[in-house]
Amino acid sequence: MVQDSLIVPKAYELFNIADSIIAMHGYKAALDFLRKYEKHYSDPMERGMFNQVMMTYQSFCGDTKAALNYEAQLSPGRTQEVYEFSENFITTPANTFIIQKSADKQVVMFNEAHHRPQHRAFIRSLLRDFYSLGFRTLFVEAYFENQDSLLNDRGYPLQNTGTYTKEPVFGDMLREAKKLGFTIASYDNDTVTCNSTEPFVCNNQREKVAAENIFSFLKANPKAKVLVAAGYAHIIKKSDDGWIKMAEQFKNISGIDPLSIDLVGMAERSSAAHENKFYSAAHKKYDIKVPSIISDRTTRQVFLSNYRGEQIDLQVVFPRTKYATGYADWLSDGYQKEFVVELSKVNFTPGDLLQIYIKNEAEAHEKQAVPILQFPLSNIKQQKVLLPGDYSYKVVVDHGTTKSSAILH
Repeated sequence: MVQDSLIVPKAYELFNIADSIIAMHGYKAALDFLRKYEKHYSDPMERGMFNQVMMTYQSFCGDTKAALNYEAQLSPGRTQEVYEFSENFITTPANTFIIQKSADKQVVMFNEAHHRPQHRAFIRSLLRDFYSLGFRTLFVEAYFENQDSLLNDRGYPLQNTGTYTKEPVFGDMLREAKKLGFTIASYDNDTVTCNSTEPFVCNNQREKVAAENIFSFLKANPKAKVLVAAGYAHIIKKSDDGWIKMAEQFKNISGIDPLSIDLVGMAERSSAAHENKFYSAAHKKYDIKVPSIISDRTTRQVFLSNYRGEQIDLQVVFPRTKYATGYADWLSDGYQKEFVVELSKVNFTPGDLLQIYIKNEAEAHEKQAVPILQFPLSNIKQQKVLLPGDYSYKVVVDHGTTKSSAILH
């Protein structure tokens, strides 16, 4: 269709267009491109898809608040129902709880919301402990081996590794996994066209292929212990309708009961009006400063806000994001060395992107490199950042049409 002399693509096509712009011109250029189409999507279905696109690419650029604001447009504010946790419920740091529960498990599955890098930062923080338990393979929904067959040899992602792997926290989750000794594996690669119009048929085909791919690996490697990083509902082990999710299909064909861990249901929203009543109640009752599990102090039964125990095993409650250094605190989760980016000699506009690359990756791959940290700049002359201490870095300010270098010290 044509509006204001602008050819407007279908909203879902914007994913591929934005990816191609990132590959050629960078993240800021892709975001600027998407913004100019915003007013042209008035149809509710198209507008909803456009919001999903913007949620995704704002999260790629480290603009957490913007991503959550677009998420909020997908649904009206919630009626503020009141919920209170009984005195018998307690909180435990999620990392401790999860590792204890995983000790005797062969398969552990996490979900994520694709516009919430906080979920990937949390999984990254657990990888060392999982490795110590004997886990050696990380299956990733967002990785496609046919697009990047050299990921495991190289040890870090590039722009062509996948769509969501362009996001810096996702990239560093993979980088950390490789550094520890994990093999990254793909599983969500259903290549058979499904033309059925019957409810759930095509969804179930995708779920079945994914489950079979993981099980095939375990049949060939019966003593292997694997992690699975999936999206949203794929880790549900008991469906309420005809859509049989990957985890349920895997359990049915393998006889293995995976530990399914929900990271989506108990996370912050753009405002209190959009938070679910359980998340709001948890923060009212407890001082949640780290990802946590809520459980009964007597029975140790875990609290699940929107699932039954046969569907999901654990649900993580996330703290609200802090922005003490100008960007979301969890973007640097686990990083311990403080640097300062000198911006006094850089001519930039607030909203331009600060991008920090691992130097040898940027030199070897240039535009194909994925930054380790990225976020919009405010109007400051020095920006503090936390980074791993074992790399050398290249700092770029992405203006959209041009880029500038900056000094890190």
